[in-house]
Amino acid sequence: MSLGLAITIKPRDLAKIAKQEERDVKRGIDKAIGLVGSLGKQIILKRTKDGVGFDGPWRAPFNKYSKGYLKFLESKGYPEDPIDLYASGQMIRSMQVRRKNSRTAEIYFDNPEAAKKAAFNNKTRPFFGFSDKEEDRLVALFRKEMSA
Repeated sequence: MSLGLAITIKPRDLAKIAKQEERDVKRGIDKAIGLVGSLGKQIILKRTKDGVGFDGPWRAPFNKYSKGYLKFLESKGYPEDPIDLYASGQMIRSMQVRRKNSRTAEIYFDNPEAAKKAAFNNKTRPFFGFSDKEEDRLVALFRKEMSA
């Protein structure tokens, strides 16, 4: 003996299903973008604390501080070594992540003075960006989140 059950799906039901799927995908994208932005910030912070920039596949160490800046560090009691852009910590603490739009996360400095410091530091000691390998890691996280 077999038992059957007939199900009828009407076009309006398909539209509801499609809309729900679209909402689920958008929520997934929002979550994935947030996670990728947070990971990006962590990559920058860790690499900076290690005293290396993103420029080049070899993760080159930061350039040495100038003699004038070394005197400033000494006067404030800040360590001269390692070169990690953490003198007072103010610049690094102001680094934040936000969703810029439906497709982009933004890593930025919420303090104007810290943003100026970061721009200056980034010219001589590139830290605010990602190597190809780091970008691959960020893309892999996005793909993993979207397939989950």
